[in-house]
Amino acid sequence: MAKIENTTVYPLTTPSVDDFIIGTDTSDENRTVSFSIESITATSLLQGLQSVLDTQNFATEDISLTGNITLVGGYIYPTQILAGGASGTAGQLLSSTGTGIQWVDTSVIASNTLQEVTTAGNTTTDNIVMSGGDLNTTGSINMSGAAQVLALSTNTDMTLAAGCDITTSGNINLSGGSSVLNFGTTAEINDSAGSTGAIGSILTVDAAGTGVEWSTGIPTASMPTLQEVLDAGNTATGIGMQFIGSSITTFSASSTIQSFASNVWSGTNEFSGNGGTPATSGINLPGSLSDGSGTGTSGQVLTSTATGISWADLSTVGVSSVSTTPPIVAAFPLAPITIAPGVGAVIVRQNIYDGGSLIGCVPAGGTAGTFLEGNGNWTTPTGAVTSVSVLASGTSTGLTDAIKITPTTGLVQVQSNAFGGGDAVGHVPDATGNTANFLKGDGTWAAAGGAAAAPEGYLPYLLGVAKTAFTSGNYHTLALNNTNTTGDRTVFSTDLGASSPAVMAGTMTDIQHIAGCFLYNPRTNACSSAFPNMKVCDFEMQFLSEFGSHAWDVELWKTSQCSTGTYTLAGSYQFPTVVADTLYCGTIVWVSSALQTLLPGEAFFITLRTNGTLAAADVTLNIVARWQGAV
Repeated sequence: MAKIENTTVYPLTTPSVDDFIIGTDTSDENRTVSFSIESITATSLLQGLQSVLDTQNFATEDISLTGNITLVGGYIYPTQILAGGASGTAGQLLSSTGTGIQWVDTSVIASNTLQEVTTAGNTTTDNIVMSGGDLNTTGSINMSGAAQVLALSTNTDMTLAAGCDITTSGNINLSGGSSVLNFGTTAEINDSAGSTGAIGSILTVDAAGTGVEWSTGIPTASMPTLQEVLDAGNTATGIGMQFIGSSITTFSASSTIQSFASNVWSGTNEFSGNGGTPATSGINLPGSLSDGSGTGTSGQVLTSTATGISWADLSTVGVSSVSTTPPIVAAFPLAPITIAPGVGAVIVRQNIYDGGSLIGCVPAGGTAGTFLEGNGNWTTPTGAVTSVSVLASGTSTGLTDAIKITPTTGLVQVQSNAFGGGDAVGHVPDATGNTANFLKGDGTWAAAGGAAAAPEGYLPYLLGVAKTAFTSGNYHTLALNNTNTTGDRTVFSTDLGASSPAVMAGTMTDIQHIAGCFLYNPRTNACSSAFPNMKVCDFEMQFLSEFGSHAWDVELWKTSQCSTGTYTLAGSYQFPTVVADTLYCGTIVWVSSALQTLLPGEAFFITLRTNGTLAAADVTLNIVARWQGAV
């Protein structure tokens, strides 16, 4: 931090009542605080002359006054009076010169009038003692004429007894290094209005500039600037600074902050420097950087944890795999290929041209004689039939779909569709390998005597929660020690956290995996079934909760029976905001028909979550899964 004497950083300015000064709050463990000048002038914290004298009424410094000194009921006890800068000699008297005062010998003063005495000699080495009255009938010493001076020599005092006053319409000047104006413990000073001031008041020039007055605040002109304070001393020992309220502390380009201690930055800090050198960059870090638990190891990189940063091996944040995905229609110009994300499992997607200024690969569907229009569609030129070609056979879909001819102009294509079952008319489908079979009404070939019927069955599952804690939004699966045999009652006591099984992927533990898998299709076909696949055609549920005002989501994830890493949402159902201890029924809504089928070695993984946080909840979930064998 720059020193306060640095007027470039802390420029000199005229203080105002809205400005701030630094102080110490003794009522709050001497905490460093800021006071506005206005608040100081409005309080009784300021010292008056009386309070200063009560503390110590002796000083070694000079007092220079431009106004009058009025004593009410007090005395002046000078130890020295200078007249014309001289302290006089022993026995001399103070004498007027017409324009001031001087020390004179008593020999020049006649024994008649004071004038005659001082004319004869105004210097004496004896004391002047007045008893029983004053020098004249009014009891006063009057000095008239311009520039009259009362001068007391060095070590000469002027003492007034109780009840005596000094009244002047002129000035009282104290000059010289040893001049002292002493006030007794009961002495007072009147201001121009005749006030002796209140406790804590200070003596200052009045607003008109014509006199002095007692004030309860420090005049603006007397308030030091921050620069003046720091010029007097810019080092603080064992005390800090605290800024309260909205404010900005600005450092110029040549000012720096240097700290050798540990610093805590709890707010949001912006580093806007973007230069390419240590002197111009936003952050210059020649030392180490900790992520909260350590400074990492050689070769590690910083990664985001969503709420902070963490050191991680480059292998965990770089490209771990590259795979392709089916093309889609391009969604933006100049993007024939989309690659995402930049790290981890990278997926490369080829975008299909969709017309206009978009860039992409040629869409499927083009044939000889067709052309690609600017809207991304394949089009056959209009006009007369230029050729007729036979397409590969398809499957009929209705009474008039045995033969399909399209288009009617240009390159005409004729397609013969096979019998598709039911009322779909078409030619006899290919019988290769089925020469001994017969055509069924569904369009398939079957052995004589009837084909084996697809196996069917149902599996009941009785699931529940016994006083289990739920965190809002977290995924819960079955208990870790449950084998999930049909008919068992288990509980959803395994909290997977806020991430879904699909997001967890490879971080799913074997224990969590085996707990959540409850419906399997075995990996081998030891039974030599003609229907190796298991299609769950229906998934009915009963649900009841002891707590109301919450929604509950049941989700099925298709996964591998014997390995973790891949979890695909196959179906889900939400029991909307339920009423406590009320029965609800629901059916799983499948994402697609393909995800209903378990191939050999596949299983369903189940999760339950709610939108409320419950310390302990009893929940019952009964499931009946109806399945059918499928090829």
